[in-house]
Amino acid sequence: METAGIGSPGHAAADRTSWRRRFAHSHLSLRNRMVVLIGVAVAAVVAVVAGVALASTGIVLNNSIDDQLTEQAQAVARTVMPSMPPGARGPRWLTGSNFGLPAQIILEDGSTATWAGQSVTLPVNDTDLAVAEGVTDKQLRTVTVDGARYRVATVPLLFVPGRTPGAIQLARPMADVDRTLRTLGLILLGVGVAGVAGAVLLGRLIARASLKPVNAAAAAAEEVARTQDLSALIPVTGSDEIARLASSLNSMLRALEASRARQRELVDDASHELRTPLTSLRTNIELLLRAEANPRRALPANDRDALLRDVDAQIRELSGLVSELVELARDEAPPEDVERTDLTEIVHAAAERVRRRAKAKNVQIVVTAVSSPVDGRPHMLERAVTNLLDNAVKFSPPQGEVLVAVGNGEVVVTDQGPGIAPEERLRVFDRFYRAASARGLPGSGLGLAIVADAAAMHGGSVRAEEAPRGGARMRLSLPVPGDVLWSAPFEAGSDGGLPGGWDEVSSAGPAGFARASDHGPRRARGFGRGL
Repeated sequence: METAGIGSPGHAAADRTSWRRRFAHSHLSLRNRMVVLIGVAVAAVVAVVAGVALASTGIVLNNSIDDQLTEQAQAVARTVMPSMPPGARGPRWLTGSNFGLPAQIILEDGSTATWAGQSVTLPVNDTDLAVAEGVTDKQLRTVTVDGARYRVATVPLLFVPGRTPGAIQLARPMADVDRTLRTLGLILLGVGVAGVAGAVLLGRLIARASLKPVNAAAAAAEEVARTQDLSALIPVTGSDEIARLASSLNSMLRALEASRARQRELVDDASHELRTPLTSLRTNIELLLRAEANPRRALPANDRDALLRDVDAQIRELSGLVSELVELARDEAPPEDVERTDLTEIVHAAAERVRRRAKAKNVQIVVTAVSSPVDGRPHMLERAVTNLLDNAVKFSPPQGEVLVAVGNGEVVVTDQGPGIAPEERLRVFDRFYRAASARGLPGSGLGLAIVADAAAMHGGSVRAEEAPRGGARMRLSLPVPGDVLWSAPFEAGSDGGLPGGWDEVSSAGPAGFARASDHGPRRARGFGRGL
């Protein structure tokens, strides 16, 4: 197995990632990290600019020196003459102007000659000899002689017409150029340090001003945590990202405040609703205990059985009330995942469960449905539909029937009970509210509230209506996914067909489907089989 070695791209990337992670988790405050990042960024830019400036200046100066030195070397090559003829013994001294610069001749035999009194001897390489032999036209290079840098130009020597008897070397010291570049480097360094210091100072001021709303939000959050006062909102200024953060925190605080208010209301309502059945249950149990403790005051068998049945009913009522309270107390969404599910399957499962309880009143539950896929939480939806059916069975007369229609994301439940007064149709979904006609019947007043919560959590709605032939109609509406074909609910009669009086529709939607309107159900050909 190959591993990334030191210096490899993978190792370098890992080092960069590790550095960023260490920096992000350092003990520096956000403001100081911003200042450090600004300082590093400005320093990097200054370093690049200074390096480019120095390099560019050096290139410009060298090019200028090369052009001037080449012209001077060619001028010397046209005027210089050796003081002794070639082949003579002894040193060869040059005459002519050399512009006061170190110079020497390279003769065709490889020997050299310099000006009288010149102490600098320039080095000769193969390219210089090639120029002396006429193979190369010139050479420019930098050499070091006795610790000093020189720029040397080598050009052909042309004092014999039509012939290249050698080459002339002319050198210029680079001390001035080096001194200029050093001075420029020091200036750039000073400007860069001042620029970085100014950028750090300015960055600190900018970071302080930019993070002022964040500090205000943090202080407000700490104040809320200390005082538990969720009404203390964070001031929002502007429309930037920090303002969005403050707005989001305010929305969260308002949601928490509303949740706390709902919990407080639930506790208050629950304590009120539990007090009455608990008092009655305690009274009955105390009566039974006193009767058991004193045989002379024993209850007649019939009274004792009636009292026990009353206790059993009260315990069942309390159990149902506690279960529904637990269901309502869950402010957060349940752990159940949202999935594509068919309302028809949910309604059939709920109807089968309620039918067992409806046998005591001999109430029939008739379901007519077309496939109606929705995106939701099956358990929560089944609980909501079960509550609707339980409510319909409770208010239906003996030997009555409950009609259920499913389609187009709707579940419509119609009973044959006394109906709901118009002024109570909105309030029946409030927690613990019970209509006047329902106060003599068992129940907690929480069933329809659970339905309303489930509908709201799925982005839907539930409303109470008046059935066309009397009774109440509950309509649970859920969003239909965009990739689902159009369908609609319709209701079944007791004989498995459509209820009498339904109108035929020829253009209410795709062929074979029907839509229920606020004025009553309608019928489409080809459907109506009771399920």
